[in-house]
Amino acid sequence: MSTKLHIFAVSDSVGETAEKIAAAASLQYDIDRSITRFSRVTREEQVLEILDRAVKEDAIVTYTLVKLALGKFMADKAAEKGVMAVDLLTPLMRVIREKTGIEPSQKVGLTHVTDNEYFNRVKAIEYAIDHDNGANLDTIQQADLIILGLPRTSKTPLSMHMASLGIKVANFPISLNTEVPEEILNLKDKVPMVGLTIDMETLLELRRERARSFDLPEEVDSLDDLVGQELDNAYRIFAKLKCLVVDVTLADIEEIASSITHKFRLPLKFSHVRMK
Repeated sequence: MSTKLHIFAVSDSVGETAEKIAAAASLQYDIDRSITRFSRVTREEQVLEILDRAVKEDAIVTYTLVKLALGKFMADKAAEKGVMAVDLLTPLMRVIREKTGIEPSQKVGLTHVTDNEYFNRVKAIEYAIDHDNGANLDTIQQADLIILGLPRTSKTPLSMHMASLGIKVANFPISLNTEVPEEILNLKDKVPMVGLTIDMETLLELRRERARSFDLPEEVDSLDDLVGQELDNAYRIFAKLKCLVVDVTLADIEEIASSITHKFRLPLKFSHVRMK
């Protein structure tokens, strides 16, 4: 049996309907879940590309393809490749046609509306912008997640990526002399917190590059000591706040976000592929 559930939500429009149904169904199962949305799928070669990827990633395919011929092509090719595929649209369209005697128009994109999920994501992005780099601590208690880390640990990119999933994220910078403000200390054990770290050699290299860009003298020994003390202070803070510590040295943003959402059972992991 699989320990992970990966669902492809495929649509010839923006794909929100297929994504929502996939999300609603997958939430019923206590398993590591992720959903990848494929939008603007209008050609057979795109269908084949998606099915090949589904085979590699052991994914279930759900689809809302208004064009009946393309939907049939998806069903036939999925069966040939051994991919589990669910047509979310055609069975209901068939019943409606039988009930009304009217043929479907097969026009793409008629269901795209601005909805609550869209506004939630917009609000999360606005919140992440307003609470970047330690700003607006007076409303930090509204965050779904607080990210702390040294400079160059991708705090802002990670915050914005998670905000695009509808998660309200605040991030706070750590330096050599940072002391955690009361606004954050008071949220310990109440709001999930993540501490971002990076290996010392990578951090040293980033600091050397920054020193050169500002024409600062390059004193390797003192820089080593400075970076070491900064890392020590960061780990002291992470321990004090009981942060989940994540090393960002080699991981990409999506991978980090996925591990965080799974650990804290935050909203589902979503990704989106717009087909060309």
